[in-house]
Amino acid sequence: MSKALKTVGKIAGGIALVAGIVATGGALGIVAPGIAAVASTVATVAGVVAGVAQIGAQALAQPPPARGSITQLRIDPDAPSPYVMGEGYFAGVLRHRTGYGATLKKVPNPYLWEVVVYCVGGAIAGPLTPQFDFKAVGSYYSSFFAHTSQLGQNSASALVPPYGAAPGWGSSHRLSGQAAIGWNYKFDKDGERYASGRPVAGAYAKWVRVYDPRKDSTFPGGSGSHRLGNEVTYEYSENPALHAGTYAFGRYRNGKRVFGMGLPREAIDFEAIATWANDCDANDWRIFGAVFEPGDRWRNLRDICIAGGGEPLPLNTGIGFHWDRPRVVLDTITEADAGTVDAEVTAMQSYRDRINRIVPEYTSEADNWELVKAAPIVNAQYLEEDGEEVSTSFPFNLVKHRKQAGQLAAYRLVNAREFYPITIPCKPRLRRYRPGDCLHINRPDLGLDTPAIVLKREIDPRTLEVTLTMIGETPNKHAFALGKTATAPATPALGQTPEERDRIAAAASQPAAYIQQQIALSYTTDYDPADGLLVATDTTITVEAHLRIYPDRQVEVGGGAITTDNTGAALVAGSRYHVFYDDAERAGGAVGYQASLYSNVAALKPATPARHYLGSPSLPRNSGETSSSGGSAPSGWSRSEFNETNYYIP
Repeated sequence: MSKALKTVGKIAGGIALVAGIVATGGALGIVAPGIAAVASTVATVAGVVAGVAQIGAQALAQPPPARGSITQLRIDPDAPSPYVMGEGYFAGVLRHRTGYGATLKKVPNPYLWEVVVYCVGGAIAGPLTPQFDFKAVGSYYSSFFAHTSQLGQNSASALVPPYGAAPGWGSSHRLSGQAAIGWNYKFDKDGERYASGRPVAGAYAKWVRVYDPRKDSTFPGGSGSHRLGNEVTYEYSENPALHAGTYAFGRYRNGKRVFGMGLPREAIDFEAIATWANDCDANDWRIFGAVFEPGDRWRNLRDICIAGGGEPLPLNTGIGFHWDRPRVVLDTITEADAGTVDAEVTAMQSYRDRINRIVPEYTSEADNWELVKAAPIVNAQYLEEDGEEVSTSFPFNLVKHRKQAGQLAAYRLVNAREFYPITIPCKPRLRRYRPGDCLHINRPDLGLDTPAIVLKREIDPRTLEVTLTMIGETPNKHAFALGKTATAPATPALGQTPEERDRIAAAASQPAAYIQQQIALSYTTDYDPADGLLVATDTTITVEAHLRIYPDRQVEVGGGAITTDNTGAALVAGSRYHVFYDDAERAGGAVGYQASLYSNVAALKPATPARHYLGSPSLPRNSGETSSSGGSAPSGWSRSEFNETNYYIP
């Protein structure tokens, strides 16, 4: 069994031990705060953790299976029940179908009655609007179609067919707590309607309501009438974090769970849910889609979490949550905190998981609610490091906005470069930190001086030492993933100094000013200084391959030849030209060299913030003659005059 699975197994075993302590009145005092001190609750939590013990730690980074289409009506006598979140279209699950009625204008059984269930788990926000071919049903069908619906109230009456009683359907078919539509079709003898078949039918709605701890005055810091378990107080929301917390708790009707995981309140980290919900609101991350039960409830919960950039974590107290967001460091782990067991650090994630290209998939309203691929996110820097393309597709099954899918995919891309796993046994003082907390690891003996996020903790009941399983946290990845900068963070490396990290972080927090300063302070080193960087004849300027040295890096720049100036005119013998190229990414390689008669065109300035100056050779007047030159700035221009507004000042 892998180390990751052993870790989860230890957690489950630890819960069983705690359950025994609680049941027998033990008093070790190590049960984490927040879990109910009763054996039945702890046993429930132990069962949940044991149920996910087969999930390897690396599964946190793996794509979920793509779900089936939400536009296809499910026709199966044993079809699972649907649960729909957010706002959008869903085809539903067919629960009853019958043709009936006396012959009408020579058409036998002219009526069709179909009952389709769209959502279980209580009243939805609604309205529940029937659609044909993904549009509201128009007047064209007014004499040939009618419907009736319910929003999932517990006291709902049975749906009544508008065109008269249908066989096999009566007052006892109440579908209590289920949002449903009764579709009633009428067929005529001339086939004026439905001649080419019935249109694609489905329903559009604002779906389930959720519990929000921020609106619960009994929750620390909350304010409002929401009460967990009292679904009358719930409200509609598209916030993925709130749906994760509500699904983990479960949906109940008449005291019986009808959907969700069914965890007790004490086993769900609602403090994290409240914070996570604020982050989802700030990023405008929303959820839409359906999950089904009976089915894999852990997979359902994970899909819900992924829509908010998160992952569910099995804890020794139940379920916690980890999600992508800027973190505040709470403490520092030093060599003085080292436990009695050796630490383990994986220098880099496996080759399979170090992706440099990711294709996000999302549910597109513009494509009739099908799961479609967005533009791939590719990072040239990572591609160069890996030596070849390592690509994956990631289905964000419960995301309907392309921008959100792109942001979440970008997080997946950069997270695949973080140190993982980092396993550090620590002295008892650090046992108070839980999954989701950010700690700084200052362990020169391990080559680590970096923030990291706790994913798991194991407490030894004999020594009270805690083993923390962590993943590295590169602070400037958030600006890249959220689209605030186009520059991805460098891949973390063991032994990286704080100064190097600060420089990288500065590039993310002030990307434009930082990059332009790096260009202004850079210079060139010719591979063969004997003949100069720029070699000119009477018709051509040849640029030799060289190094561009920046304060924070150096890159190789390929050679090239220039025969026309920046206006497209042929170079003129005897004239002096200023040579330059643009490279906003400072990636080097093959660049587009240009030449201009005017120094201000070649200069780095606010209008040309990526401009790299090379020198100003004069072309010989006579054929067969050559001249050479090279430099970093036009004559008379000084790097010392650089500032955030003016870069080179003549």
